[in-house]
Formats: sequence, C-alpha cells, structure tokens
Amino acid sequence: MGKKKKSKKHINNNVEIWTEKQYEEYLQDLYGMEVIAGFTEGGVPYGLFREDVETYRQNKSDNPRDFDDEMPF
Repeated sequence: MGKKKKSKKHINNNVEIWTEKQYEEYLQDLYGMEVIAGFTEGGVPYGLFREDVETYRQNKSDNPRDFDDEMPF
C-alpha cells in the first residue's frame, strides 16, 4: 500500500482583524461620509455625506434667525 500525502493547510497569520469601529471609520473615509446610518443588503453604507453636512452648516450660519422648530409628526 502507498502512503497518502497530507496536504498542508495554509494559515495566514498576517491577517489584521478590525473592530467594527475601525471598519466604519475606513468606510467613512472611503465614501466621504460623516455618519453611517446603516448598510444595504449588498453591504454598501448609507447615511450623511460630508458635503451635505457642510452645506447645511453653511446655510444654517447664513441665517441665524431661521429656526427649524417644526414638529416631525
């Protein structure tokens, strides 16, 4: 009877494991987002983009007396 060769399993010890916070910070930088509200079924994040937040802040500072006191319901 012949001997069977054992196949060696390749183990990559150089894999970096990220925390959830590190992964969200990476995605925020990648997509240019200020806040990630959630993820689609495909894994794409959705939320507030930095451009939109900056535009809102500029508009808000242009009209300091323009209050948004409307009730959401």
